[in-house]
Amino acid sequence: MKIEINIQGLQNSEKFSSICQNYPFQLYLRSGQFCVDPKSMLGVLAIFYSASEPVFVDTTDMDEETTQKFLREINPYLKK
Repeated sequence: MKIEINIQGLQNSEKFSSICQNYPFQLYLRSGQFCVDPKSMLGVLAIFYSASEPVFVDTTDMDEETTQKFLREINPYLKK
């Protein structure tokens, strides 16, 4: 599942990365041709400061129940 997100600032990047680290599944943060590991705070910062296109987190192999839990946790960062 691809989910559009928006993160502003160092603290929010750190919080988002920390949430992602709690999940043993492979996650990807994508924008255009760029793809980083959202479990890396440096990767999260890099993609948001350099992205010229929308940023999506890709949950790949996460089951439905875990995806719903993940969505609740990252709700403050969902693009509205």
